[in-house]
Parts: sequence; C-alpha cells; structure tokens
Amino acid sequence: MKAAAMSVWIFINILCFGMCGYLYLIWYQYWMYEEKQRNLTKSDNPPKTMISGVNYAAERNISKILLNSTLRIEFLRKNRRSAVGGFWSSGGSRQISNKSSSSYHVPSNNIVRKSNGSPRFPNIDRPLLEFDSDKYVCNDLTSSDCEERTAKFKELLLKEFHRVLMGDSKVFTSGLDVHNTYDVKYDSNSPKKSSREEVMCALKSVELRTVTADDEPFARLGFKIPRAPLQEQRHYNTCAVVTSAGALLGSELGEFIDSHDMVLRFNNAPTENYTESVGSKTTFRVLNSQVVAKPEFNFMEDPLYRNVSIIIWDPANYTSTLEDWYHHPDYPLFPIYKKLLDRYKNADVHLLNPQVLWALWSVLQDTSPYRLRRNPPSSGFIGLWFALHRCQRVRMFEYVPSARATRRCHYHAPAHDAACTLGAWHPLAHEKTLAERLRDNRDVQVFQQGIIDVPGFRTITCH
Repeated sequence: MKAAAMSVWIFINILCFGMCGYLYLIWYQYWMYEEKQRNLTKSDNPPKTMISGVNYAAERNISKILLNSTLRIEFLRKNRRSAVGGFWSSGGSRQISNKSSSSYHVPSNNIVRKSNGSPRFPNIDRPLLEFDSDKYVCNDLTSSDCEERTAKFKELLLKEFHRVLMGDSKVFTSGLDVHNTYDVKYDSNSPKKSSREEVMCALKSVELRTVTADDEPFARLGFKIPRAPLQEQRHYNTCAVVTSAGALLGSELGEFIDSHDMVLRFNNAPTENYTESVGSKTTFRVLNSQVVAKPEFNFMEDPLYRNVSIIIWDPANYTSTLEDWYHHPDYPLFPIYKKLLDRYKNADVHLLNPQVLWALWSVLQDTSPYRLRRNPPSSGFIGLWFALHRCQRVRMFEYVPSARATRRCHYHAPAHDAACTLGAWHPLAHEKTLAERLRDNRDVQVFQQGIIDVPGFRTITCH
C-alpha cells in the first residue's frame, strides 16, 4: 500500500514539475523574443512614413509604453502627434480613441488608433525561406533544373507558412495571447472546409456589401453615398490584382498587367516611375482606413485616388452595428469620406460593410487547422475576394511569394521587414496558403513569375 501511495505521490510531483517547466519555457521564449525586439528597435532607423502599410515595429513599442492606463492617458494628453514611422496606439482603450472619433475634431497628425499594437511572436526571425536570394530563381523556365528549383522553393515556402501558423497557434493556445481587440467570437465546432470547392463556395457565399445611402446613421447625417453599388453590374473577363510587394520591383510585368480588363491596386501604391514593373492602368483601389484618415497620405487632394473606383475598409467590433462603428472606428475616416462625397459628386467611392471582414475571417478560420490571429484579413485578401466576385479569371501578382521573395515590404518604399510577407497583424500566412490552394496554374508561373491564376466565382456552381 505504501509503495502504491509513494508511486502516486511521485507521479503527481513529476506532472506538476513538468507543467511548470513547460510554462516557464513558453514564457522564457516569449520574453527573450521581446528583449531581442527591444534591442533591435534601438538600432533601427525607420523611414518617416511607412507607406502603404503599418510600421509594426513602431506600433508595437508605442503599445508597450502605453500599457498602464494612467500613464497612457497622461502620455496621450501630452503627446498627440504621430510617432516617427508609425502612429500612437491607445492600447485597446476605446474611451480615449472614441472621444476623438465621435466628435470628429481631428487636427492634422492627431490620430489615435483604437486597436492594440500587433502581437509579434517568435515565428519570423529564423525563417526557413531565404529572402533576397537568387538561389531558386531560374534563368530558363523550361529546363529540368528550373523544375527542381521551383519544387524546392515551393516546399520551403509552404513549410514556412506552416511554421508561422503553428508558432502563432502555440502562443494563442498557451494563454499568452491577450489580443482580442475586436471581441471576436468564434464557434470552434464549425465544420472545417478542406477541399478547393468548399473553400471557393465559402468565399463566394460572403456577399459584397457596402454601406448604402439608406443605411443609418449615414442617411440622417446627409452622406451623399452613390445610390448605385460599386460599379453595379460590371463584370470583367480578365483581372489583375497587383500587390505592393517589393518583389515586383524589376519584374518587368507591367505590360502584361495592363493587358487585363480590370486592374486592382492597393492603398497608395503608385504607378508613376514603376510602370515597367507594375503597369500604369488602375480600375479599382482597395484602401484601409488609415490611408483615408492620416494626413500624410493626402487622400483628398492626391490625383492617385481620383477617377478610379474605391473600396475603403475599417474594422468594427465583431458584433458592432453600423451605428456603433460610426462612433467607434479604428481611424476617424467618416468626416473625410463625407467631405469627399460633397466635393466630388460622381466619385465611385464606397465603404465596405465591416461585417464582411469578419465573415471573411470566419472563412479563413474555418479552413485553417490552427487558431488564427483575431484581426481582420489584409487588404490583399479583400482585393482577391472582391475580384473573384467580379471577374471570370483573376491573376494576382506576388501575393504568394515567388523565388524573388525579398524582405523589402513595398516596391515603392525602402523599408524591410519579413513580417510584410509572413504576417505580423493580419492572418497573412494562412491567407497566402489558402490563395495558393485556390490557383489552378502551373508551379513555375506561381513560384518563378509570381502569378497565381484563380477562376472567378461565376465559373463555379455551389449547392
């Protein structure tokens, strides 16, 4: 009897010590990573404006400064100007940011973001994928050597996405992740969608919904939103969705991109001086709300945003109504949007209903074996989904990285960060994994030329 009791006692102690050791290991890795990022940030010299994206490093460090609510309030009171290369984060405090966004008295550079800085986990500092390397680039796309290089690059890329997703998931499920800024609720018992047909039909079921002239509170506030939906009844044969990826620089894809019936671009990505790489034609732009709200993007005056159709997206809380969203946006975009509609009577500029973002996020989570970041999809994924609704055939450029993969974030800006490819706020690794599953073109086109070719929703029948 004593031997049995002793055995049970030893087993319980081993189990407790094992659990404590495992938790310690997780925390140790996390804080070692944070210390490493802190040291790296000290030596970084980011550009004054992180164009066409978020300066995640700056936002993360500012979020740390503002963790204590008392210090945060005092800090925001004294420092209401944008940080170099980034912007102030209110650390998830809706009260502070909403005071600014509800009154809409927004002096230049006085923008406080509602959401937390991006969670960064130890999953991108030791990539399997080699950035800025010619190791897998082919000179002759028809050679057997090119087939081998392409196969090896594809294998490494998909492993890299898998590693990032698995690393994120471990942090989420360990309890270290406290970031749920948008109060996302997800039914973990939802059936997983695995086949290509299931994924396509799930994405097709997410309807394209924009804010209309009859929606409250916009109707009573006099927003002159176009009565016709965004390019109503317009459908295209071939569409090019052009990312802002740094790998496009020097690609010489411009002429091919311009040959498409519709060309969709993102945020403030320019064509001037880059036409050989990305073309000159623009039909649509997908903008995140900071491009509209932040003065440095000059949304009201820059001709880049004129004479094209535009979708603007801004995340609301998972269960928010349009009324809630109007009073508590991520960025104070509504007064600027109203001013734009008043000034340009024929502007084909629409706000994406924020519930569409969470419907798309749910599809992403339903198709992932791992728990994803509870942040909305990227502009890139929104653009792909939108184009699939409108186009018979969609070609997307450098969304799934080719062998030209680089740490350069955007073809038109010098900033370098692997997070732009692998994800630091959006569930980007899974978005790209899913996009790769949807394409039906040859590997050499995807991983050497940087083009995924996806049939539009009109080509499939869903039950």
